[in-house]
Amino acid sequence: MIRTSRKNRGFGLIEILVTLGVLSVGVLGVVALQGVITRQSIDNKTRAEAISIAQSRIETMRNYTGAVDTVAEFQSRYAVTSGFANSATITGVNAAFTRSERIVANGDARNITVNVAWTGPDGNPESVNLGTELSFVSPRSAGDLALEAAPEMVEAPTGRARLGDGQLPDGQETVSNDDSTSYFDDGTDRRLVDGTDIVLTLTNACQTEEGTCLDFVRIKGTIYIDNSSQNTIDPGDVFVVASDAAFCARYYIDPDTNQAVKVTANTTTALDTPNGDYTYFNYTCYIGGGWHGNVGIILAGGTAQNDKFCVGDPVSANAWEQPVIASRRVYRGMLYKKVTSDPLVKETFTDAEGEARVRYYSQGIADATEFPLDGERGHDFVIGSMSPGLTEGSNCISQGLMTRTDSNVDGDVGDLFEDVPVEFICLNGGFLDNYDADDFGHDLTCPYDPSDPPTTRHEITGGISIQAPFNAANTELMSSINAYTSDGPGNCLVSSWSHNGTHYLFSYACDVYDWGNGWNGYLQTIYNESAISCSPNKINKSNITADNSSGNNFTGCSIGSYAVFSGTVTTAGNRRLASASITGGGSCTLAVDGLSYQCITTDLSIYDPATFTGTLSFTPSGGEVCSNPFAVGPVVGGFYTRNLVIANNANGC
Repeated sequence: MIRTSRKNRGFGLIEILVTLGVLSVGVLGVVALQGVITRQSIDNKTRAEAISIAQSRIETMRNYTGAVDTVAEFQSRYAVTSGFANSATITGVNAAFTRSERIVANGDARNITVNVAWTGPDGNPESVNLGTELSFVSPRSAGDLALEAAPEMVEAPTGRARLGDGQLPDGQETVSNDDSTSYFDDGTDRRLVDGTDIVLTLTNACQTEEGTCLDFVRIKGTIYIDNSSQNTIDPGDVFVVASDAAFCARYYIDPDTNQAVKVTANTTTALDTPNGDYTYFNYTCYIGGGWHGNVGIILAGGTAQNDKFCVGDPVSANAWEQPVIASRRVYRGMLYKKVTSDPLVKETFTDAEGEARVRYYSQGIADATEFPLDGERGHDFVIGSMSPGLTEGSNCISQGLMTRTDSNVDGDVGDLFEDVPVEFICLNGGFLDNYDADDFGHDLTCPYDPSDPPTTRHEITGGISIQAPFNAANTELMSSINAYTSDGPGNCLVSSWSHNGTHYLFSYACDVYDWGNGWNGYLQTIYNESAISCSPNKINKSNITADNSSGNNFTGCSIGSYAVFSGTVTTAGNRRLASASITGGGSCTLAVDGLSYQCITTDLSIYDPATFTGTLSFTPSGGEVCSNPFAVGPVVGGFYTRNLVIANNANGC
């Protein structure tokens, strides 16, 4: 439903409404209305330019590592000010701006607010504020990581798009993007249009061998405003911005017309969830292929310390998916440089602790990538307010920002935001731009967020011991053994197994990363839970400041007596299999090709005698469930091959 208006934060909306309220129907009224619209358009462009100036200053201040070597030098470079100081005059496109900054001590760190002020068309003073926190990071650490490779090796972060390009030509037809923007192709480039402004150009997009035009990269999501804690922000106060050459459209779909309604600086209404707990609108950020950078939120009038932005999944049990407080998401791929033809030999450097670490290079996104993928959750943000001292993501749940009544959609509080991604999007999982595979390679996952590189890496090692007799069925189950840390999958290596007469034995090693205060998290084993159990399967670790091999062994793992059936299935018409099942509560999996299967019984040791007699059932794709399943057993625990043939008449399918 459409949300009602509330207090606007910083845009002089009352003055505009009063002006509109007294307009007459005559010519003078039309002229006055055009004047208001013109002034507001100028004000919007000026405000956007001021926000860009403030953001640019903050990014410059963050890039201090080449000028300081110690905490003392960092604090001297960013000395505490009395109010706003360090004034600078900047001649902009729409106004003359005065930029100043306020620096406040926060322990060894600095809280910084950048103010950009100008005089509006009506002669009244206007300003925006942006805030951030800076802390000291060893310049050696940042330099050693070398996260930006040379231009000839890795695409620059801007990507293959450029900002602006004039006005929409008279008579030019466009294609709607269903988000208040459109595009057109001119035979060489693809151009994104907002109103009549060409806001982004994808250069050489139409000069492909196939004769088709490449599309923009599109990143989509929803902005939710938590009305309980944050009732002074209107939708128009929330700006979505992307770094470098990009354009972000803000809009919502009117439920009555099913048309996109553009969100502007003057927008005071959008959509509400059923009980009014959240006001929301959508965004799409357009970017060129090869881009890597950030998509974030900026509030009109500046971001106060109590303004909080929650991302992540409040109903996930995985630590790396749970909510964090972050006003932006980082999108980046991570390449390594090959030293030899062996892909396992990677370029390294020696970190501050004297350890060899892989050197990573940033890599951008592939052309025409669209986030989210089909069926996945959008890259949403939840905006609320809480005490400045509450900085942990768990407060997004405990303080209610992601757990209001309307967050319960499918029976679990918070599932409105289920599968919302956290603050770092790794592009390595199939979204990387082209690169020279002779010189570079990439892993399937990223070890950490490269925008916030750790000081050093530590290795945690241990073992996994599973009590089970050596046989074919148990050996088959051992392929499910793996390990991960609370940082996510991809940072652990597990050895192949050995058997000592009573146990299958594995060793593992996990990389964990230290940002200067030690690593805290957990280690966890992965296995086929229908056949193997480990107690415990999680080991908590804290204050890891060096390599660690103590107390990391998973020794309480065991396996029951299982019968494993596998083989191929030949169907009438050579159809693929859609599903398979086994009686008695066991589990079945199908191969990717849909032509072979594996089914595992429940633990036979709970039966007397420990044998299995049952059936295997299959559903061919495009066909009904077979009424005549295949009988198997009686068998004891072990590995059994059953190659089966399904005929329409014989099996009733």
